[in-house]
Amino acid sequence: MEKGLKKEDSAALKGVAILLMIFHHCYRSEERIAAHPELIFAPFRAGQILQVGLYCKICVCIFAFVSGYGLLYSYRKNQQESLRISDAGWVKHHLLSTLSGFWFISFLSCILLGLTGRINIERWGNTRVKVFLGIFSDCLGLSGLFDGKTLNGSWWYMGAAVTFIVILPILAAVIKRFGGFVCIALIFLLPRVLDIDFLGGRSPYSFLAVFALGAVFCEYGLFQRIEMLKVVKNEKLNEGIRFFILLLWVLAGLWSYKRVPISQYWEYQFVWIPTGVILFCKEYLFRITFFKKILQYLGKHSMNIWLVHTFVRDHLKEYVWSARHFLLVPLVILLISLVISYAVDILKKYSGYDNLIQLCKEKMK
Repeated sequence: MEKGLKKEDSAALKGVAILLMIFHHCYRSEERIAAHPELIFAPFRAGQILQVGLYCKICVCIFAFVSGYGLLYSYRKNQQESLRISDAGWVKHHLLSTLSGFWFISFLSCILLGLTGRINIERWGNTRVKVFLGIFSDCLGLSGLFDGKTLNGSWWYMGAAVTFIVILPILAAVIKRFGGFVCIALIFLLPRVLDIDFLGGRSPYSFLAVFALGAVFCEYGLFQRIEMLKVVKNEKLNEGIRFFILLLWVLAGLWSYKRVPISQYWEYQFVWIPTGVILFCKEYLFRITFFKKILQYLGKHSMNIWLVHTFVRDHLKEYVWSARHFLLVPLVILLISLVISYAVDILKKYSGYDNLIQLCKEKMK
């Protein structure tokens, strides 16, 4: 990863994704905007902010791309003889790393919301057994895989994260045997051949292509190849052309996001558009050290922010939405979520939870 998408680049991309995610969850529907008539959108119109809010759905794609890149890098590194553990051991290790942070927050959320009477247990069923199984499945991060009810609507992605980890060894084998192009082509063609419609914006399959693309970028060093690409011989002119192409890619994606029918060509919204954003950020935005440091900082806390930000938006809405300006509302959500993230990290450290998880990881080696 050092020569392609560096660890600090991955962290910064997660920071970009978390900002897009909060904005998306604030302004992704006309109903949500209409529910807060006090909002100030100047110097823009509400419709324009709605368009941006919908576009910010690519946050999921950025997370999936970074996961594909990072997981394949880790898997290829694990295949070296000096570091080798079994594929099953590799999968279990990464599942524990990913799920352990989720488990802590999900169970803690259930306890706190239960004590404050903010949970409607009827969402999980009409019997104690159904309620228990529903809550337990949700807290384990499995609800997204079985279309079950969940305490937090944004937690569905945990099911996708589990799916990606489990299938990565298979994906790596397909890429190595048949090539990355064949792998992505199969993901694209399979639902068309089997006449399977768009599975929706919460299905792991909808984001499988961009996850695979991240793995392909890692396998073939495509970031390095793109960096070395010469459109013309003149260095400054070449740099200007590259900047213009990537900027146009990002702006064209923003303009066309809802103009291309997602039910038929979801890869356009979930693969083509976010790839342009990823390349532009890595090539140009991350050159601005100040921005990159902030984004890396947010990326470090991205998982905790993802898990709690909708609680902040909905249960502290009298404080959040009182900010009124469309930019201040997501900023307030972000800052409160950061404070909670710090508190969660302190609890995990001093409760012994981090040590327990680390011990479990060592047992898996």
